Formats: sequence, C-alpha cells, structure tokens
Amino acid sequence: MSDVARQAGVSRATASYVLNRTPGARIPEQTRAKVLAAAEALRYVPHVSARSLRRGRSDLVVGHVDGSAIMSDRLPFFGLVQVASEVRKAGYTFLIHGDPTVSGLAAARAWLALRPAAVVATLDRFTEESVAMLAEAGTVPVALGRRSSELTATVVLDDGELGRAAAGRLADRGCRRIAVLGSHEDLAADQVVGNRIAEALAAARERGLEAHHVPMRPQVDAAARVVDGWLRDGLPDGVVGPTDRHAGLLLGALTDAGVDVPGRVAVIGMDDDPFCDLLRPRLTSVRADLTGGDTPLAGVVLAAIEGRWDPGDAVRRFPAHVVVRDSA
Repeated sequence: MSDVARQAGVSRATASYVLNRTPGARIPEQTRAKVLAAAEALRYVPHVSARSLRRGRSDLVVGHVDGSAIMSDRLPFFGLVQVASEVRKAGYTFLIHGDPTVSGLAAARAWLALRPAAVVATLDRFTEESVAMLAEAGTVPVALGRRSSELTATVVLDDGELGRAAAGRLADRGCRRIAVLGSHEDLAADQVVGNRIAEALAAARERGLEAHHVPMRPQVDAAARVVDGWLRDGLPDGVVGPTDRHAGLLLGALTDAGVDVPGRVAVIGMDDDPFCDLLRPRLTSVRADLTGGDTPLAGVVLAAIEGRWDPGDAVRRFPAHVVVRDSA
C-alpha cells in the first residue's frame, strides 16, 4: 500500500480509500486514476487478512457449488454468479467452494476453515446442526432455495413465471385441454420444477382451460407410455413440459405415434435449451430472464450479512418470455 501511495504521489490514506473502494470517500477522478495506475504497475494485491482486521470481521463470502447439480438445476448456479459479481462491488471477496461431497456438519467445518463472513449455498446443503455451528462461529448462512425455509435465511428463486408463460401460449393458440408433465405422482416431489408445474396448472385454469398434471419421468419409455395412454383415452390438445427434456421426449413419442404436432397437439417446454432447434418440429420453449426482476440477489445476501434480513425482500421472481418455434 505504501509503495502504491509513494508512486502515485498521494497519502497512504488516499491510496487505501481508492484500492478498498471505501464508500463515501470523495476522491478526484484524476487522483483515483493515478492510484489505480500505480497499483497496476506495481502488481499490487490486497492483503485479505489485513483488510479483515480493519473491518473487525472477515470480508470473505463463500459460495458453494455442486458441479454435478448444475446440470439438473442451473438456476442456483446463475444466482451464485450474480451474487459473486455484486458483492465484490460492495468490497467483499467472493470464493467458490466446489466440493460436491460435503453437506451438513462436514460442509460447515470445511467452510469455517476459511473464516468467512457468510456462506451462500443451496438449501439442501444446510442442516439444523450446521446452521447452529456456523452461527456460533459468527458466519452467516444464506440458502438459495425454491421455497422459503425456517432453517436459515433463504433467498427464494422463483421461476414459476415460466409455467404461466407456457400455459398462456397454449391458451392463446386456442388449446382447451392441457396436460402439464411432471416427473412424480406427487407434485411436491418435483422440488426443482414444482413451481413451474403449479403455476402452469393455475394459469391454465384461470383462463378456463381443462388442465391436468400428468406424471412422466424424462425417459423415452415413460414418454411412450404416456402417449399410448392418451391414444386410448383421448389426446390433449396442448402439452406443457416443465423442462425441454420432458417436452422433447414427449414430442418424439407423439411423432413416433403419428400424431401431428402442432396440428393435433401443441407442445411447449421450458429453459430454451440449444437442442430445441435440433428437434423436428422445432420445440417452442420458455426462457427465464435471469438478469431481470426487481430484487438484486446480492442486496438480499448483504442484508443477511449486515443484520438487515427481511424475508419479505427475499423472493426473486424471474421474468420469462416465449421463444416461438414450430411445435406451439
């Protein structure tokens, strides 16, 4: 720090204000540029431990990412990426912790070895015991989940708007009997896409449509069984898949059975995966706007760290829009 101040021709305090992005510090832009140029020339790296001592607490926020889970549910990962970008602007250091094998107390011990101010992880990583251990050590646990929880402060990632948009698209096309697919008999068991399914059913019924939840695991044989049943009992005229995988498999089963899509049955999925353009007919889908919404994720996390947690501000509802292709 002293070397940077000397090269920039400013006081050590001024250099500290600039390099630590101290809120409220009034530094002329020319001076700020000189300090940053000196830091770049000297390859200055902030000393995290020293900064933590000055703050009186750690400035480290740990984000836990399970790499294998990203494939099945990308929303928490995008949430962490957004939090990482925004908390850094607030003067915190964000560190990704990627061990997929730890949860509960084992995870808490691994996180506490880093002495963080806070840990942000999916709700399933926390237990009552691990939350207590973190809190006792002065680390704030913040969960990312699809539903609110009494276990710890939880940022609710609500992408139910995808379901509403999908049902609305089919209603606008004139569909009257809609099947909404799900992986399980019990809607509550669809923890990742349950909000999408519930909102699709609700939106369809609000429009006066006949809507049914149809269990179908995202597998080829399961899709074939569903279509076989419909051919015996009557086809719906619209199908909503809670993911593009569900919708794509169902589309394939309908095509194999000789059912005209979208002439006889319109099909729509969610997530707008790249393979939607590879299917025939091309799959209409709904895409979430992950940068939209009026509740910044990092603001909610910072409120938890700084003792300003308000559950009323902790729901992030993502806007959605339909990507129209051939199937609906």
